[in-house]
Amino acid sequence: MMLGAGERREMDTSQTRQAPEEYQFVHRRAGHVMVAHNKRLYVWGGYMELPHSRPYTLMTNSKSSYHSAIDVWVFDPLLSTWTRKMSRGDIPQQLSGSCAAVHEDHMYMFGGWANIASDNMENNLNSLWRLHLPTLTWKLLRPEGMPPFPCDKAACWVHNNRFFVFGGFGPAINSSRVEEVIVNFVRDDVYYSGWIDQLVYYDIDNNVWMWPRTKGVKPTPRAAHAADVCGDKVYIFGGRFKNARMNELHCLDLRNWTWSGNLMDDTLQEVPDGRSWHTFKFVSENKAVVYGGFNSSEQVLNDIWLLDIRSRKWCRTPKPRASSRLWHTAAVAHPGEITFYGGIQNNLLDHTRPKDHAEEMLVLRFSPPCLKRLTIEAICETGEELQSQWKVLPQTLQHILAVRLSPDNIS
Repeated sequence: MMLGAGERREMDTSQTRQAPEEYQFVHRRAGHVMVAHNKRLYVWGGYMELPHSRPYTLMTNSKSSYHSAIDVWVFDPLLSTWTRKMSRGDIPQQLSGSCAAVHEDHMYMFGGWANIASDNMENNLNSLWRLHLPTLTWKLLRPEGMPPFPCDKAACWVHNNRFFVFGGFGPAINSSRVEEVIVNFVRDDVYYSGWIDQLVYYDIDNNVWMWPRTKGVKPTPRAAHAADVCGDKVYIFGGRFKNARMNELHCLDLRNWTWSGNLMDDTLQEVPDGRSWHTFKFVSENKAVVYGGFNSSEQVLNDIWLLDIRSRKWCRTPKPRASSRLWHTAAVAHPGEITFYGGIQNNLLDHTRPKDHAEEMLVLRFSPPCLKRLTIEAICETGEELQSQWKVLPQTLQHILAVRLSPDNIS
């Protein structure tokens, strides 16, 4: 039986499933969420494209498979291992295009596109879930106040005990509800859905949705953009609005609710192309990294840009040894180190060709790791050549080396 967005679902996950054959699909993932907590990365949801034997169109039956909603995959950078864990509680539907952010020991996740086939329910959701990361227990929250409009491909962040949502792409909104808040919705020329510029936050302490009134020049409605917080300000980069994939950079001061307007200086010689389905993440106090995405020429990108937020100058870094990708995720589990995961390598909108997933995990370092990690990585590069000397190392280091060099490591 298909459950509605607000219905409670409890699942018995006391028995561990053994499915090693599924390991080959772990990294075939797009439209998922990934967050960092206690120096580990947590991945949930999304879907994978399936092989195609013939050309297909939008009217062809689905050629994708959604990942299990029960499973949470945890990556430990120190051990360089993936662990498949089973969650419990109010487990969400299978989703893609949700957004998620961490506050203390919880991951808050909003919206998304549900993998359902029902005439009685929209595929876009406006549900809010909370995942307790130490126990992997889900709770479907039921806040007071007016919730955000259903959508996927929104951006979110956490600041001062508040979980924020901005933008998204979803069904036409109820005109009577628009009168309650200041929001703009622009319908797509082809689909019933459209872009929205909603800015809403969930007050974690008081369990209520709030719609702040802002000043300044608000960004246009958009989806598949990216956002991250630096101090008391949030920066939003890129996204799609109608047929344009933008390279705009906007800032919202979260102390006085003032928008900056577009901060991008088009007179600079080098700036990133406009894009959607990219990542934008601060890797230090004043440096943000933009990676990949999909530009207005429908090219999948693999360029990396470093933004100095103080001078607002961009610097293009050398290309990584990784494929172009879109609809991937990024997270910072260790200071100065950003990890990119998942995504699709070729044009997601070309319905005549099969899709290839970016299955490599890409790690970029902008500052050196601790001596312990450097030592472990140096020893691992020698393989088993030095294994006879491991016995002089502390037991914890011996365990880490044994795990990292194990043939059962599925990373």
